[in-house]
Amino acid sequence: MTEEKKRLQLTWKGKNVSFLLPVLLILVISFGLAGYAQHIGNDAYFGKRVWLYFCIGIFFYLTGPGSVIHRISMENWKREHVILCALVLAVTCFAAVRTMEISDWWSDNGPDYHFQYEAMTEAVLDGHLYLDIEVSPELAALENPYDPWQRNEAGASYLWDHAFYDGHYYMYFGVVPVFLIMVPFKLLGISLFSYQVTQIFVVLAICGLFAVFYEICKRMCPEIPLSGYLAVSVASSWISLWYAIKYPALYCTANSGGICLAVWGFYFCYKAFVTEKNKRKVLLYTIVGAFCSALTFGTRPTIGLFCLILMPLLFHFMKNCHNFKERIKTFIAFCIPFAVVAILLMLYNYARFDSPFEFGQSYQLTTVDQHAYSENKIELHKCLTGLWFQLFSYEDVSHTFPYIHHDGNLVLFPILYISLRSFGLRGNGRRGQTMVKGLVGMICLSVVIISAYHVTWAPVMFRRYSLDFNFLLCFLLMFGVCGLYWQQQNLAKLSYLLTLLAAAVFVVCFLLYFVEYDYSIATHHRDIWEKVRDLIAFWEK
Repeated sequence: MTEEKKRLQLTWKGKNVSFLLPVLLILVISFGLAGYAQHIGNDAYFGKRVWLYFCIGIFFYLTGPGSVIHRISMENWKREHVILCALVLAVTCFAAVRTMEISDWWSDNGPDYHFQYEAMTEAVLDGHLYLDIEVSPELAALENPYDPWQRNEAGASYLWDHAFYDGHYYMYFGVVPVFLIMVPFKLLGISLFSYQVTQIFVVLAICGLFAVFYEICKRMCPEIPLSGYLAVSVASSWISLWYAIKYPALYCTANSGGICLAVWGFYFCYKAFVTEKNKRKVLLYTIVGAFCSALTFGTRPTIGLFCLILMPLLFHFMKNCHNFKERIKTFIAFCIPFAVVAILLMLYNYARFDSPFEFGQSYQLTTVDQHAYSENKIELHKCLTGLWFQLFSYEDVSHTFPYIHHDGNLVLFPILYISLRSFGLRGNGRRGQTMVKGLVGMICLSVVIISAYHVTWAPVMFRRYSLDFNFLLCFLLMFGVCGLYWQQQNLAKLSYLLTLLAAAVFVVCFLLYFVEYDYSIATHHRDIWEKVRDLIAFWEK
């Protein structure tokens, strides 16, 4: 047997290069599969298919059950493992950013209402808060311009999905991206489209999700293998942000900004209240975390409701801090950023709509009169229906590309069922499962409240609304994964399973990109859709 192994070994200049054997085999198989597809499809995609099948084969070869990355725990990371993590992070960010650049719909050919953030940036630099857009006399003369029936009867031209008040158009979307990114870039002479702002937020959010899971593992599960960490981090990134990557302008600029600030707010608060011991750093992380969290209300107010999950972290710190003065300082440091941001937002709202609590939703020019929703009451059956729609709704599998639909999160992403493990954590007390139980409860409550808000005050339920809480489901996933590792004897086997589930998440998100829904690429770039279909589903010809 030993002699046989020696005969199979390849050497070059004294070095063992036996790994080239499976690589060459994968290459041969890739050529064979591409040749078969070429025979069936009779098209010009042979070279691209070879590359595609080769990359898939290499991925499964490198992440196979016997791969070393399933056996390297976080406690034993070396420089090359950190480099691998950075590489996976960079590839994830690049894939997200590049995907948002495929279509020119977001920069040149899209509808006018997509460019409200650009118009708001110009307005701020001109010294006013209304959009510098002319209002039609017919719209200004209407008794109730928010009633779509009156607008149609009068033949009034208007800008879709803008806020209209006192003779001016306004942007009702959160203004934080304007002041945080667009205005500073504009002052430097760089004009950004809103989809480019989304790209920035998405990259920062992905980095934040990698960082959050790292902190959670460092505290709760330092024995997690490298592959498990990477699999959950990548899967969480795609689940949290896939819709923003598919639809990167306007709506998802606000969503991605809120997600980014919420993720980093949670990260800094988790470090301050759970993992950090240095008093000065605790105070600094508290201020930064609270400030990021507070800004979510000025970006996407619905996502701001996530701040409920910060309460168990703060309570955990107060309970374990034996210095009364330190408690008071930290509590004040946590509250001040929220107070400052709240005051600024109320002044901003009052300057526009004469009310500190009006963000502009009541003055939208859309499919319904939003004033009718201002007096809505929360109804249990509607809330349950909305939650079911976002989590469990299902359409039959399609027999044509891309084969799937915009189903509920727990239908599209089975990896999220691991989140259930976070409800029954059992393990060493020092790992903080008591604090996590309270955190898990608040995460669930936040998801329910956010979903209830959508059902109660939105005229139509869109899939993009799940962006407001998908990252919270991924937090549950992270804690659930830690719980699984606590009781798993074969860590490598679990890590391999997580790697396969993460790969499935990527495939699903790739297919979702081509589902015809809400101005997707299948709608406004049918040529690209057809090329991808022909490349992937060559048998449909």
